[in-house]
Amino acid sequence: MSKKTFSCMVSVTLLSGSERNVYLVLDQKPTRINQKLKTLDQYIQKYPSGWKKRLELANLLYATGDWQRAIEEYHQVIERQPQLVEVYLNLGKMLQLMGQEADAVAVYEKALSQVRHEATQQHLGGLIAVCRHDLEAAIVAFESATALEPDNMTHWLALGRLQMQKEDISGALGTFDHILSVHPNDIVALIDSYDALMILGDVGEAEVRLLRMLELAPDDCHVLKRQIETRCRMGLVWEKEGKQTKKMIDTARQRMTTVEGLALLAYYHIAREEFAEGVKILARLTEEHPINPKSWHSYGWGLFHAGQYQKAASAMETAYKLSGEDAQIYRDWCKILQAARQSQQRAKLQERVTGV
Repeated sequence: MSKKTFSCMVSVTLLSGSERNVYLVLDQKPTRINQKLKTLDQYIQKYPSGWKKRLELANLLYATGDWQRAIEEYHQVIERQPQLVEVYLNLGKMLQLMGQEADAVAVYEKALSQVRHEATQQHLGGLIAVCRHDLEAAIVAFESATALEPDNMTHWLALGRLQMQKEDISGALGTFDHILSVHPNDIVALIDSYDALMILGDVGEAEVRLLRMLELAPDDCHVLKRQIETRCRMGLVWEKEGKQTKKMIDTARQRMTTVEGLALLAYYHIAREEFAEGVKILARLTEEHPINPKSWHSYGWGLFHAGQYQKAASAMETAYKLSGEDAQIYRDWCKILQAARQSQQRAKLQERVTGV
């Protein structure tokens, strides 16, 4: 993905009823959306048997987060053009992310019946295994796909992300590094490798990659998010630097979902030790978006930094359940539980020592 792309975030509703923020990388930025939707709808009503304009409509609905309608239109396209593998992949991805895993499996299996290319068959097999929560089989399938078609970075990216999901962070970093050795400007691999490095504690190398990301895609919403988080972590929240950080947050909020944008604003206040204001913003997020795991995840971190460990652990538990057992939320929850236990131990020790 070294070519010029456009990124955005959309909020979608899962089968369970919870919300999910999804990061999309598109070939180009959608423009004149309402006008295009109206024109495409009119065309399809006039020529219902056609598929090209229907596919264009489905892709636009996908890019703008109207996934229920996009799913309907993709199904219609498949009925008319069953050989279009990319359509199956988009449709399956949406169903999978929305928690409709059985439906996603059916789509991927239908795609398999249309494919003769062995590497693509293995990739589809990996996607099916992920939907069935058989991560070991998925790893084998994606590794087979990379061996059969080593120049296709889509296989490597799927493998790396699955390794992250399995908590094989070092293995995932090696996979992302392989992608970057072939395509050093791949912004998605850079972002994923940055996250792996941060988990491994290699902050120095992570910051080197962040600088590279800023050179390549300064307006990418995921890059902006990581830049802002880094500036807050470094204490660049006061005076002139603070104004610059706040300006970045205002820019980022225009490109992100409400939840992601307000979470950054809350982190900014927390970095300024304005804990009450930061926690207030995050608490409001959980009230306005009670089924979005990001709301509770952010609230948990805010409470943690404010020293409210028990409430933070409870918020993280809610986030974990809503997320469908997200690995990153689980890691953060464990950190907070450890801090809560240490806090309790310190309180008990102080009570024994002071008698208070």
